[in-house]
Amino acid sequence: MHNWLMIIGMAAITFSVRYFFLAKSIPFRVSPTLQRFLKFSAPAVLTALAVPILVFPDGHLDVSFDNAFLLAGSFVCLLSVIRLGTLPTVVISMGFFLLIQ
Repeated sequence: MHNWLMIIGMAAITFSVRYFFLAKSIPFRVSPTLQRFLKFSAPAVLTALAVPILVFPDGHLDVSFDNAFLLAGSFVCLLSVIRLGTLPTVVISMGFFLLIQ
């Protein structure tokens, strides 16, 4: 029961935040400064999700050339720096990960 209450609570919070920003009936405008800060939220969340997987694959710190997750993550960063599209980056990096696995 406790898990269901947490899930319902998180859903209610997510819905209310999205409704607050998207509803036309609520006169709320985001300032340019807040818009600039919000541009960094997606990379921050992605980093928070990816870093534990890349550097702690087995539950302990592994920053070595034997860590396939870290090598593949670095390769993805390299592909994104050379401005490859999203789909080619995903497909090539998945192939690279399977190759070094």
